[in-house]
Amino acid sequence: MLQQGRSSICHFVENEQTLMWTKLCFLAPFALTSSASGKNKGDILADPGWKDALYSSIGEASAVAKACGAEINASAIQTILDTSPATMRSSMLKDLIAGRELELDATGGPIVRGGERYGIATPTTRKLMDEISKLEPRNLKLKT
Repeated sequence: MLQQGRSSICHFVENEQTLMWTKLCFLAPFALTSSASGKNKGDILADPGWKDALYSSIGEASAVAKACGAEINASAIQTILDTSPATMRSSMLKDLIAGRELELDATGGPIVRGGERYGIATPTTRKLMDEISKLEPRNLKLKT
């Protein structure tokens, strides 16, 4: 497919587990870390503690995904995040600040429940979810 002089690449993924879990292994750790911290991607990666939380959550999600039959490359997910714009913010963080209902269970729940099912520890994902559930949206401010 060509769009305005640029080529677009489309990849067919035969394994449905791989398709779904690849998205979740990227989305959930970033959404949870950015929401718990109130930081954009650049600020997360600049802070050793939050960077460790992000990468740990990617590792937990990837381990659960693999147990579910997905073929996941955690280092490729980290590379995508590392090379994304520093100002990138998750929609969950934006929803949190706006006081909208969060899809917290839909985002982190499959990782935590999958961890329980397969005996995989998910302490970072659980901690991030717990921290988010305690936040008061009106007390958060995004850096501009």
